[in-house]
Amino acid sequence: MDNSEESNVLSKLLQINLVRKAIINHIPSFSDISNLVNAYQFIINDLEREKIERSMFPYFDLQLVRVGHVNRFEASSGVPGIYNLEFSNNGRLECVLNKSRTFFGEMLPISNCVKYSIGLSIEKLEDDDRMDFVEVLAEKLNLNCNLRKNIKSLEFDLDYPDDMGYIILDALSYIEHDNITRISLPVECFTSPSDKYNMINENIFNGFPNLTKIILTKGESNCFYCLFYCKNIFERFVQQMSTAKIPTIFFKRLTGYDIIDINEINDIINIIKKYNIKVKLGVYINCPSCFVQYRNSTYTMETFSPIKKYITDACGWIRGYTELLHKIGILETFENLSELHLKFKLDDVIFNFKNSNDQKPGDWGLRKLNNLKNVKLGYEKDLDVRNSDILNLFYQLFEFTCSMMPRSVEVLQLKNVPDMNDVTAKMITKYMPNIKLLKIKCLFYKESDGLDNFSKLESLISYNYCPIIIPRTLKLLALAVDFVYDKRAVRSDELIFTDNLIRSHYEKFTKRIRDNKDNYILFNGIHRWHLYKCILQEYFY
Repeated sequence: MDNSEESNVLSKLLQINLVRKAIINHIPSFSDISNLVNAYQFIINDLEREKIERSMFPYFDLQLVRVGHVNRFEASSGVPGIYNLEFSNNGRLECVLNKSRTFFGEMLPISNCVKYSIGLSIEKLEDDDRMDFVEVLAEKLNLNCNLRKNIKSLEFDLDYPDDMGYIILDALSYIEHDNITRISLPVECFTSPSDKYNMINENIFNGFPNLTKIILTKGESNCFYCLFYCKNIFERFVQQMSTAKIPTIFFKRLTGYDIIDINEINDIINIIKKYNIKVKLGVYINCPSCFVQYRNSTYTMETFSPIKKYITDACGWIRGYTELLHKIGILETFENLSELHLKFKLDDVIFNFKNSNDQKPGDWGLRKLNNLKNVKLGYEKDLDVRNSDILNLFYQLFEFTCSMMPRSVEVLQLKNVPDMNDVTAKMITKYMPNIKLLKIKCLFYKESDGLDNFSKLESLISYNYCPIIIPRTLKLLALAVDFVYDKRAVRSDELIFTDNLIRSHYEKFTKRIRDNKDNYILFNGIHRWHLYKCILQEYFY
């Protein structure tokens, strides 16, 4: 029987209700069920009505790779050859692989990413052995194992030594993976002395046909401007990256130490732009060296001026009301800003909060930044919610902050807000009416119908088992336990309440997932599972 005949037989079987249910019961994950639905779309309506429950095992795919001398080799005797080296891996991958072989449910790699931490206890390699060494290293990375076949992102971190980061670039040329779209590399990959490394001739990205983005990171001991002093290696790297589809290079987090040498940063950007590669920058606007003269807003705005059009991500602490106004004044010049994360140190902000100079909410701020889609506001946890005066000050600050946001925001993440009641929700939706994904961690819940104010809400992630009324637009609900607890220490009435709450929410949905930490995921729309899965990987875990 050929494939077409098998497909016809399966199609006929799926039209029989009892047989279809029996088949579905033997499919372990929603990913596999979704693939079946995409192949046989006539069963979508039937599956939408059926209650289906599965388990999930989320895991962080971190692999530690260590390379050192074999026992019989004396490090002081000279440069080691390939046969004098020993490779070792942590056992985490093997444990997860063993779990996947017997687990009936969804294996979920957090962030859909594999992170490699590479540590080398050697300082130099024989030139004749270098490529053999790199080939062995690439094999040890084991990227093509079955568990990693759908991974989208690679992240590399170099523990030691810094001047052998080029090994990672070499290893890329021996790796192939069709689904990788982005690779994160430490800046140490490019800072090796020129007499130690002179990049291989072939394109190191040939094995990644769908690669679109390189993310550059840095440790505490390095700055991005050091690329200016390694231009030869970096430019060859950029030239090879230019062959990717719609290529982008993203500098993950510039700090004040990078901004000090803004001319060097600008020269690096010009190298990238020469090869028609898009440049994006993330900035951390908290470093004191950026804000020694923060009352002089002209000074700091001029500092960012050469690079502001490339800034797409920004984050920073807010420790005072004046600082909030000043940083918003800087942020509003970043016309391409798409993600913003502000963390508030409450005792220093709310007690000094006031609308100085008759400024009213909505009169200024980030409201013209139409590219801003993702906003995260975090507050310290030790807010005295029993003090009405403090709560009143907090909500004044909260509404003032919301009033400065553009209507384009679609993802809102809130950490340690006192309550998501009707008043709080209206503060948000008045200025950000297009929220599609809301991630909240509330200190408590007083009311259950506040979320009805979000008229376009499709996905809700809550770090509490919250007694809420489900908005009619909601398609995905994820409920997380905010702490690890021993069920034997929890009162029976609390367990009954939790079970009843989950059961009540489940009535509004047809699909339910429970993971190994008692987190619950409820959703409708089995054909949209791959989209929901991406949301969970990026925002939930």
